[in-house]
Amino acid sequence: MKTGRRLAVKVFLIFIAVMAVCTVLSRIADSVLVAQVKTESAGRGRLSYIYEGQGDIVPKKEEKIFLWEGQQVEWSAPKGSEVKKGKCLVRFRKEYLKQEIEKKQSELTQLELQEKGQQISARKPARVSSAEGAYQALLQAKKKLKTAEKQESGAKKAWEAYKKKISDKKKETDQEDDAEQEKQEPDAEEDLLKEQELKEAYLAKKTETEIARDAKSEAQSAYNLAKKEDAAQDKNNADAQAAAKTSAQAAGEQVKDVRKELKLLKEYKKAGGEILADQDCTVLENNIETGIITAGTEYMTIGSSGWKLKGEIGKEDKSKVIEGAQVTVQFDSGKKTEAEIESVEKEESKADENQEEQEEYCWYALLSEESVAEESGTFTWKMEVESEDEYEQVIPLSALREDVEGAYCLIITETEQMLGTQQEAKRVPVTVLEKDGVKAAITSELGKEDRIIVSSEKFVAGGDRVRIKE
Repeated sequence: MKTGRRLAVKVFLIFIAVMAVCTVLSRIADSVLVAQVKTESAGRGRLSYIYEGQGDIVPKKEEKIFLWEGQQVEWSAPKGSEVKKGKCLVRFRKEYLKQEIEKKQSELTQLELQEKGQQISARKPARVSSAEGAYQALLQAKKKLKTAEKQESGAKKAWEAYKKKISDKKKETDQEDDAEQEKQEPDAEEDLLKEQELKEAYLAKKTETEIARDAKSEAQSAYNLAKKEDAAQDKNNADAQAAAKTSAQAAGEQVKDVRKELKLLKEYKKAGGEILADQDCTVLENNIETGIITAGTEYMTIGSSGWKLKGEIGKEDKSKVIEGAQVTVQFDSGKKTEAEIESVEKEESKADENQEEQEEYCWYALLSEESVAEESGTFTWKMEVESEDEYEQVIPLSALREDVEGAYCLIITETEQMLGTQQEAKRVPVTVLEKDGVKAAITSELGKEDRIIVSSEKFVAGGDRVRIKE
């Protein structure tokens, strides 16, 4: 009996020992095979956005100084140079300026003479009308025709009256006897001769009338032609006057332009052939070559009125970087400073490699005089902005996972086993609302007590055993 009891105790002790060894071995296996993870809980909060970029120290005021046209550059202030108020920015050759003034004066004199000549040509020319003489000739022709017609009418009347007289006389004779007729025969011959003379006189006057009528017709035609010629001449003269007047006006405009140019050149001469700085400034850009003859498009860029910070904004960040935001600026020397954004402005569009215009934005902030004295050139900047919305569930970005089924996270679940409590990863689907560089705002069925896996030393999937790292 005692032997059986001792055997049972021995077996039990062996079982306990085996169980202990198995537990130890299980723990050892878990430490090797089961992933150790870190966990956090989802909580209420805001996201933080971090923006950063490059920047330059630029003057508060930039100005382009355009060079005088048609001058030869002798010297210009180099890029980066500090120029005091009243000092020279660009100097031109005085000898070349003197020659240009002389040329312009000669050009002005020639144009003034040309204008005067055109003004004379624009006056109405004096001339005698051709139609006037032709009209006088027509009047004379009409007068002669009238006289001829009158004479013709008189001659015709005289001839017809004499014919009637002879006819009457013949009727009387026919009624008398033969003796009396013989007495009157000589008189009849004389009457016939007289009648013939009157007829010839009439015919002569009629011919003169025809000649006068033709002369009058010719005079009328000559007068009509003279009027047309005068009208054509008047039109030609008017056209010539208008052309001369236009030329005179054009010459006058040229005279005005040259006078302005000459006045400008004399002002250049009065200025000593130098462009001076209106205030203390720094030459930011100068690509002017010494010796060139200027076209009026060349310029140098100067900066004045102090300095400010100019930070470049990425296209995707332009809506987040706003006025009043605080930025941390780190200069090339390593020194850091805080600045408040004064303005956000759109820069001039620039073409990319495909010749498409790209919008660019920059922010500006004041820079203290002490910083200007210590720093120059470029800097880097960084800004952190909290989201306007506060979200109910915010988790670390490392806890967010995605696959073909969508976004999800893993939480820890516990089950009781023979060897103790076993921890497993469980998949929980989530909907991502917004993300920053560290956290993500989500909506899900997660509870406040759920422990979300945020990191793991091994790959973990839903259903895998895990162990919380102590």
